[in-house]
Amino acid sequence: MSDSRLHELVAQEEERRVTRHKKLFEDLIVFEGGALADHDSLGTSLIMRDFIHFALYHKKWGYYPKLHRKYRQLMTSGYFDPVPFGSLRNQHDYEHYVGKIHNSTPACITPTQLFQPHYGWVLAEYLVTMMRAKFDPREPLVVYDIGAGTGALAVSVLDYLAEHFSVVYAQCEYHVVEQNPQLVQVLRNRLITHYHHVKIHNISILNWRQLEQRRCVVLGVELLSGMPHDCIVLSGDGVCNEHWFGFQQHDNLATVHERYYALKDPVILRYLRYLRWMQEESFHSLKVLCLTGGRDNIDPPPFTSIEPNMQDPLRVIVTKVLWAHSPLRSFWLPTAAMLFLETCAAYFPRHHLFLVDWSGVRQALPGVNGPVCQCKVRVAKDLYLRRPADSLHGNAGMVDICFPTDFEHLAVVYRNICGAHKDISSLTHPQFWKTFGGDKTALFTTRSGFNPLLEDFEPFHVFAAHHPPEM
Repeated sequence: MSDSRLHELVAQEEERRVTRHKKLFEDLIVFEGGALADHDSLGTSLIMRDFIHFALYHKKWGYYPKLHRKYRQLMTSGYFDPVPFGSLRNQHDYEHYVGKIHNSTPACITPTQLFQPHYGWVLAEYLVTMMRAKFDPREPLVVYDIGAGTGALAVSVLDYLAEHFSVVYAQCEYHVVEQNPQLVQVLRNRLITHYHHVKIHNISILNWRQLEQRRCVVLGVELLSGMPHDCIVLSGDGVCNEHWFGFQQHDNLATVHERYYALKDPVILRYLRYLRWMQEESFHSLKVLCLTGGRDNIDPPPFTSIEPNMQDPLRVIVTKVLWAHSPLRSFWLPTAAMLFLETCAAYFPRHHLFLVDWSGVRQALPGVNGPVCQCKVRVAKDLYLRRPADSLHGNAGMVDICFPTDFEHLAVVYRNICGAHKDISSLTHPQFWKTFGGDKTALFTTRSGFNPLLEDFEPFHVFAAHHPPEM
């Protein structure tokens, strides 16, 4: 099939998808004719984090539940066999091989899946090494795998522990926390050989209310990138504005409007206090920067309200729209990640944290730490092409939303929530594998010497925090 024909098919499929999406979005807002005020999970307005949570995880309209319902067999049986790195000649062969894998699956491929099962093996060795250094010899290895998905990583870790560390495996407890109910039976089937050591919790980690007093490991691989964020916009007078979505219903049709209100949400304010952005001197510097635009003299702000209205001249309306969508004045805040860290501090007081996630993404939406929105378009049988989306609210429930993580800010927030006694380290993905991968790193080398694990995943970071051995 020629490239021109392929692009033509993609354009046709995209047009059909947009048509379906318009109808779907009307149904999403109206909820089959019901009034907006009657639906407890939507209402007439939503702050950004609730809107993202709705778009990704709602059991009927969310992106992930719909994806698993539509491609149930493909999503639960495994995408592909392990990549034969030793049989590939060079980087070109590797990219061609992985490109075919990406085009044959409806979901995005993660590094954990790409480097299976060795990824789980190295992680298991890391857990045992950390356990011997930080745990009491009489304490068992207790792992909480947050957002385990289909359980591929859990199977690799437990298989490796059972084969190489039988004493540790005999006392091991592996808790799987997965909020998608459609994956519970999949996890049971995949982890059946380890059923004496596995407990499956069908709950969101943000709703966790069971105290774990033992020393444990909280594991999250690509967890933060899928957590909802909030968005704040700085106005001309240095005031922070929250980003909301307002819904209006007229004659069984619904429209959505972006709204900006003065910052008063307690969750956002709590995050800014953890980050020390609410201190007087920091806020004064931020306000002066907004007033001057980096200049030495202070001019009056160009407008007092960031929201356009019909009384404004056209020039002011255009200026306000450009201001609100400026990549230098919009900030995406990981408020759900903050709630996750608060849960760890409250219910896992002696935890060791291990997070792996992206520190940067390409084709992101405007703003600091803006997300990338993308979807897979099916153009033929077993052929799915990736299409980036240029908006978030216009594709609710239709696109995958991936956020980058600022690990410097994460370390500051973590210390203020969990305490300064925690030992924190942050490594790039290649640095982690060079330190803990050992001889397994060579398994991903092509015949020409190209190693994608060390050369292609520089934006992938590892964040680890350890509880002191004496506490």
